Amino acid sequence: MARAPFSQAIPKPQWRGSDPSSGQESRRLRLLKRIGLFGTDTKGARIKRATQPQELIKAYELVHDTFVEQGYIHPQPGGLRVRAFEAMPGTATFIAAQELDVVGVQTLVVDSPGLGLPSDLAFRDAIDRLRAAGGLVCEATNEAVLKEYRRSAVPTELMRCMFAHALTIGCTDLVTTISPGHAAFYEFIGFRQVSEVRSYSDEIEDPTVVVAWDLREIRRRFEAAEAKGDSDQAFLKVFCFEGSPYWDELEAWDQQARQTFQLAGFIGKLLAGKGDALTLAGHGV
Repeated sequence: MARAPFSQAIPKPQWRGSDPSSGQESRRLRLLKRIGLFGTDTKGARIKRATQPQELIKAYELVHDTFVEQGYIHPQPGGLRVRAFEAMPGTATFIAAQELDVVGVQTLVVDSPGLGLPSDLAFRDAIDRLRAAGGLVCEATNEAVLKEYRRSAVPTELMRCMFAHALTIGCTDLVTTISPGHAAFYEFIGFRQVSEVRSYSDEIEDPTVVVAWDLREIRRRFEAAEAKGDSDQAFLKVFCFEGSPYWDELEAWDQQARQTFQLAGFIGKLLAGKGDALTLAGHGV
């Protein structure tokens, strides 16, 4: 199923319900807020989509350096983590920008018949089960945040921005691969595990699982939870969707990003390593 153009996109959800500040929040939500997640403090970083060559290059440099440091990948030529997925115009990379630096990254890849999704490499069977339902499967990937910004709102604001984009383009199933140790956080948001533990890489031992979020079930789940007085779900509904500040910027960002992808030779240079792509980015295009 192809992604919907923004002109045919799903309108911003207009869900209404209980006040997220009412009721008793769970100990887990209070803890997450205390360490900075689900808050408002991004330490001055602006959350946006990477739409310019320089932003994309800096984003994939950060992903590369973070993944090498964490042992997920070997160092790559040019210091970029760029795959065929990053060269697709429909791929959306969101960043936390601190002046001219990129301090956080989150990418959304849209499923396509020829290329598929990054997690097909290790979890094709799990992804195919979701495809069989006939919806549009998308994958969250490239999650990387500088250490000093991890205990801030940057990680959750990047997710919030990505959620709005996913809903707008008609995504029905949002998947991502995570370390089993992070499963509790994703389960809290609403993801469910859809695979057993496997190594994501053939070269480096990297135990991961696939978790999926059925975006068709969000409204039903929120309404059912609110009926039971679940204040955590009321908070998440407003935080992730109703209260998201990114809805009105998505279409303009999409147009700007597609203009960048149309620049002569940019994608080839990016795939080959930053090289001349940095020169191109430096000309303000």
